[in-house]
Amino acid sequence: MRFSRLVLLSLVVGVAAACDSDKVTTPSTPPHSDMRYISAVSDTGAVDIRFIDQIDLSPFANTLAFRAGTAYQPVEAKARRLRVFPTSLNIAITQQILLDTTITIPEGQRITLLLTGPSRTAGQLKFVMISDDAQAPAAGQIGVRTINASTAPVSAYLVDTTTSALPGTATFANVASYAATPYTGRAIGRAALRFTDVGSATVTASVNGPTTPAAIIGALPAAGLQSAGTVFSVYYFPKARAGSVSAPGAVWFVDRNPCDGPCQ
Repeated sequence: MRFSRLVLLSLVVGVAAACDSDKVTTPSTPPHSDMRYISAVSDTGAVDIRFIDQIDLSPFANTLAFRAGTAYQPVEAKARRLRVFPTSLNIAITQQILLDTTITIPEGQRITLLLTGPSRTAGQLKFVMISDDAQAPAAGQIGVRTINASTAPVSAYLVDTTTSALPGTATFANVASYAATPYTGRAIGRAALRFTDVGSATVTASVNGPTTPAAIIGALPAAGLQSAGTVFSVYYFPKARAGSVSAPGAVWFVDRNPCDGPCQ
């Protein structure tokens, strides 16, 4: 009887010890940033982009076309290895590696990886990292900047519409290749960017900004020209070397939504 009691007591102690060691833990998120891809590759079709060092916190892009971009996604901040492939249903094509590179992702930022350069010239394709950490504009305003994704400097004019006359001075003058200008504030309402070569009055590209969706006005703010607190980057792209896009162009991308901070 005494032996049985000792065995029972040992089992109880063992179970208690096992339960004590099985503590619930909350996994921690490693240092990370928010990142998107934008393609300025003008001499090929769509591309696929993959991190090949790990699965978690590894944003990808499928069928990313020239002048297109992805949404922001969380990415682990450290040295990361990426590859770029041509988009295709033919395995012999899509397994070709257009770019294999390592990029160090900073922590706690919002960034764009701009894919640029000719894909058909060895060693020319590359990523350019651009900081998108935009502060909230003044009350009642939006923020606008431009990024030159072409290989020659340009000037940009922030006006009301794509048919507005160019003012005497460029809003963003002599923007170097792959450079980003500071953000400038503008009252909500209308806005367009018109681009010229430096020293020229001939417009090479014009684009109106996106209006706020009508169904959203008066509800939770959405990004748009009528939503105070929205911040945009307007990318200037060169003409395509292949395909149907034959002239320079520009695209508005949202860097900051009205409710990324306190809603205005």
